[in-house]
Amino acid sequence: MTDKLPSLDRNDPKLIIDALKEYGCRGKLSDLQSVLGLLKHPNDEVKNAATKAASNLIKENLISYYNDLTNDVRSKLGLLLQSLDPRIIDEISVDLFGESNERRLRAIQILGLLKKNPRIREILVNLIKDRNEKVRATAIGLLGKVVGPNDQDLILSLLNDPDKRVRANTVEALESLGNKRLIPILLRFRKDGNNRIRGNIIKALFNLGFTDIEPDLIEMINTPNDLMKASALWVISQIGHASPHIEDAAGRAFLSENEMVIRNAKNALNKLGTPRALGYLRYLEMAAAKTGEGTE
Repeated sequence: MTDKLPSLDRNDPKLIIDALKEYGCRGKLSDLQSVLGLLKHPNDEVKNAATKAASNLIKENLISYYNDLTNDVRSKLGLLLQSLDPRIIDEISVDLFGESNERRLRAIQILGLLKKNPRIREILVNLIKDRNEKVRATAIGLLGKVVGPNDQDLILSLLNDPDKRVRANTVEALESLGNKRLIPILLRFRKDGNNRIRGNIIKALFNLGFTDIEPDLIEMINTPNDLMKASALWVISQIGHASPHIEDAAGRAFLSENEMVIRNAKNALNKLGTPRALGYLRYLEMAAAKTGEGTE
C-alpha cells in the first residue's frame, strides 16, 4: 500500500518544501489544487517548490493516465503546464530520451499539448530519426500537426524512411497540411508496394484536390493481393468517390472469400450510397442468404 502523502498545512517552510517534493513524485490530480494554493505562499522558496511540484505532478499523471483522461482535461493540463514552467520541455526531455519506451511514447503525446513551445519542432526532428519504430511513427504523426509552411521539406524527406509505418504516417501528416503544391510529390509514390502507404497516398491526393484516382483504385481492387484490395475499399469508404467503374469493382470485391475485403467492400458500397451501389448490396446479400452463407 502506498504511503500517505504528508500534509501541506504546515508552518515550517522547510517541512512544506519537503512535502511538496513528494507531491511532485506521487501526487494525484486531486492533489493539484492544494499544491497550486501554495503558489501564493509568502516564502519564495515555497512558491518555487510548489511550481516545480505542480509541474511534475501534472507531467507524471499525464504519462501514467494519458488514455484515461478526456481531451478537454488533457488540453487544460497542457496549458497549465506551460504557464507554470516554461522550462517544462527540459523535464519532459528526460523521458523523451530515457530508457522506458512506454514513457517515451507518453512524453511525445504530452508534447502535442505544448504546441506553442518553440523547441518542439527541434525535438521532433531528433525523434523522427530514433531507432525505435514506434517513437519515430508517433513523432512524425505529431510533427504533421505542428509544422509550418516552411517545414514541408523536412516531412517529405521521411517518405523514403525504411520503416513503412513512418512513411504511412508521413503521408497522413502531409495530407493534414492541406497544401495542393504537394500533389506532384505525392504522385511519385502512388504505386508504392505497401497497401497502407498506397491507400494513404490516394486518399491524400483526393483530399488535396487531385481527383483522377479512379485508375489507381481499380488497379488496387483488381490485384490478387487481398490487403491491397482491402486498402482500396477503405479509401473509397473514406472519400465516397463514386463512379460506375468503382461501384462495379467494389461489387465484385464483395464476392471475395477474405473477410476483411468483404467487410471493406460493404462499407464502401454503403458509403457510396448510389442506386447502383445499394443494388449490389441487396443482390449479393440475397444471393448469400439463398446459399445459407450470410454476410457480415
